[in-house]
Amino acid sequence: MNSMKKITLVTDIAFWSNSYGSHMRIQNLVRFLAQHNDLTVFFLKSLPGNIRVQLNQVALGHIKMVSYKQYSGRRIRFHKRVSNREFFKKFPAPDDFVSSFKAFLSENKSEAVILEYIRLAYLLDGCPSSVTTILDMHDVMSARTVSLRRAGLKAGIEISHSDERDLLNRFDRVMAISRADVSTLKSYVHDNKVIYTPHSVHVTAKDGKPIGDGKRLLFVGANSAPNIEGLRWFLDQVWPMLIEDGYILDVVGHVGSSFPKVPDGVVKHGQQDDMGWFLRHADIAINPVFVGGGIKIKCIDTLAAGLPCITTVEGAAGLEGALGAGLVVANSRLEFLGAIRHFAASADARRVAARLAPRFIDNELGENAAYSPLQRFIETGTQAAAWA
Repeated sequence: MNSMKKITLVTDIAFWSNSYGSHMRIQNLVRFLAQHNDLTVFFLKSLPGNIRVQLNQVALGHIKMVSYKQYSGRRIRFHKRVSNREFFKKFPAPDDFVSSFKAFLSENKSEAVILEYIRLAYLLDGCPSSVTTILDMHDVMSARTVSLRRAGLKAGIEISHSDERDLLNRFDRVMAISRADVSTLKSYVHDNKVIYTPHSVHVTAKDGKPIGDGKRLLFVGANSAPNIEGLRWFLDQVWPMLIEDGYILDVVGHVGSSFPKVPDGVVKHGQQDDMGWFLRHADIAINPVFVGGGIKIKCIDTLAAGLPCITTVEGAAGLEGALGAGLVVANSRLEFLGAIRHFAASADARRVAARLAPRFIDNELGENAAYSPLQRFIETGTQAAAWA
C-alpha cells in the first residue's frame, strides 16, 4: 500500500449515477485507479448525506470522497495564471474552488491530479509545480463545438481551437478517449502529451446470448441535443417503414422526456440504473447520431453485450475496428432500414455479432487495454506514443 501513488481526481459530476455516458466513464476510471493507486476524489459540490449508500450501489463504497466544502472559505492566495481567462467566465469557477483545492493539496500529498473536463482547467492555479497534472478530455471540445454549430446546435462546452490548444498545453498529459481524438490532437499538442485512454467496459455477453425474433430495437441516450435530433430523425424517417412489421423500439434514458408523444411500437422507459434487462432482451441497438465528438459510449456498451449496433460515421468514430464485428455504419434512411431488416431476418448474423463484438471490446477496451498506458505513466512517468 505504501508504494502506491497518491492520486487526486477532481470532478463536479455525480458519477455514481448513470444518467450519462460520462458518468460511466468516470465510474470505471475511478474504480481502476483505486485498485492500483491511493486515490481520493475531490468533489466540487456538497456530497449527499447518503453518499456511501449511492457509491455502494455501483460497487464504489470504498472510494475516498472529499467535498471542497471541507476546505471552503480559507481564501488562500494563488496566482491567476489560468482562471482569469475569458473562457472560464462561462462556468462557475469561483476563487473559492481554487483556494479550497490548494488547501486540500497542501494538507494531502498528491503526486498526480486528474481533472475531469477542460472546464475545470482553472484548478491548475491551485496545483503546485511538483504535482503532475492530467486532463481527462472526454471530447476534443473545439471540434465538438464546430460539429454541433454546423448542425445548428449548441455544445455544453464551447471553445475555440486556439483556446483549447493553449489550455491543453498547460497540462503534463491529456487523456484522449478515442483513436479519432488522438489523431485530431496532432494539431493541438506534441505527441508525448497524449495518453490514449478509451472508455473501458466489462464484457457481459456470452457466446450463447439468447436470440429473439429480431424485431426488438434499443436506443439509449441522455437528453442531449445530438441524441434528441438523432432520435427525432429516426422516428420521422425510418420508423414509419418498420412500424407495420411488428418492431418494438425501447428508448432508455432521459432523451425520452423530449418526446411527449411517440409513435406506436415505441416504448419510453426513462432513466434506468440497471441496463441488464434491456441489453439481454434487445435484438439490435441503434445510434442515429450525426453530430458530436469523442467516442459513443452507448455503442461500446451495446457491442459489449453482444448486440449488433447500427450507427452513423459519427457514431462509429473511434470504433472503426468493430466494423464487421457487430458494428454497422448507415448514413441514410434506406441504409438504416436495410441494416435493421438484415439483422432482424438473420439469426445467424446476430449470432455472429454476439460472438465477435464482445471479443473486439474485450481486446480493445477491456480494463487492461484501456488503462495500462495511463497507469504506466502514473507509476514511471513514461508511456508509449499515442500515435504511430
